[in-house]
Amino acid sequence: ICMSCPAVDPAVVVDCDIFTVFGGGIDAAWKPLLAGVHGFTPCRRFHNPCFENMYGAFAPALAEEKDIPGFFLDYLAPVAKKYPGTAEVFLAATVGEIEQVENPLDLCTCDSLLQRTLSVFGKQSGRVISAACASSNAAIARAERLLQQNLLDYAIVLATDYISEFVFSGFASIHAMSESSLVRPYDKNRNGLLLGDAAGIAVLTRKSLAEKEHLPILATVSGSGMSSDAVHITAPDPEGKALQSAIRKALKRAGRTIDDVGAVIGHGTGTVYNDAMEIHALQALGNPSVPLLSVKGSSGHTLAGAGLIQLAAAVKMLEEQVIPPQTSLETPEDGGELMLSKEIRPLQKPCILSMNSGFGGMNTVLLLEGGEK
Repeated sequence: ICMSCPAVDPAVVVDCDIFTVFGGGIDAAWKPLLAGVHGFTPCRRFHNPCFENMYGAFAPALAEEKDIPGFFLDYLAPVAKKYPGTAEVFLAATVGEIEQVENPLDLCTCDSLLQRTLSVFGKQSGRVISAACASSNAAIARAERLLQQNLLDYAIVLATDYISEFVFSGFASIHAMSESSLVRPYDKNRNGLLLGDAAGIAVLTRKSLAEKEHLPILATVSGSGMSSDAVHITAPDPEGKALQSAIRKALKRAGRTIDDVGAVIGHGTGTVYNDAMEIHALQALGNPSVPLLSVKGSSGHTLAGAGLIQLAAAVKMLEEQVIPPQTSLETPEDGGELMLSKEIRPLQKPCILSMNSGFGGMNTVLLLEGGEK
């Protein structure tokens, strides 16, 4: 198989579900995104007097939940159990069950969460894909490659992340958190991110198998690309050269150009350097008016789950042929004036780029197209 050429039998998404601050289900998150509504509230899960701003997208359903990873796995299990026990599990993870670092098997927290996942899902094998906040997209990209090489028939990609005191403190200590109760991705006056509770799951297979089994094709993963700039542990390359490389790889694999893209769902954390880097990278590719948005202004930065939340949004965008407004946008960042909008726009081309970046310089890009490709 030529891994840089369009796939004859592409990987497709046949199932998808998410849980966010707005509750369970894709529609529960889609409606607020379409309405420009955010879910940020004061933190009541823990108290840390060291930090003045304690806002986040805390899911109300988890207010009294003591085992949040377990809650998420139980929520996602019905989707996973619809598929064969031989389906490979791809756990996208940052720190796993960091709150349960003391465990009798003395395992890495990501490994212990994977073992727990396999047990709850009734699956035989799986792997952890840990690429910081690009983990979900990296897991989907890895699954797409293995499906293309006929090394598996079904891939179950999932991520479970939530606002723990450990993670909150880490982001606050590097001054990445917003100073207000909202996030303004790609806005000239943005000042940081806010975290969000989330879990997501997506099931991938080859198009031919989906058609044989009469499975719905929600989207085609027609291309993927990865790169690393290795500039700084938490800051990206300001020029976005590595991100450009990842985008070009995804487009080449799909046999597309940037002009074929109908919308870009960016990483868009609301931090100064990330957002400017993404706009710069897209401009450098030659389409300064490609529609751009980030879902993090609505549901927060969901860490390892970010790519799956974006995948769910892409599925709805392809289905309804619209582009949601950018939540909390006031003044677009320089260079993004033609890309960003406060209004709902039509999706004129059924082709969506989903981009994630992670600490350490990781960039992962997916090209998602209408299911009929």
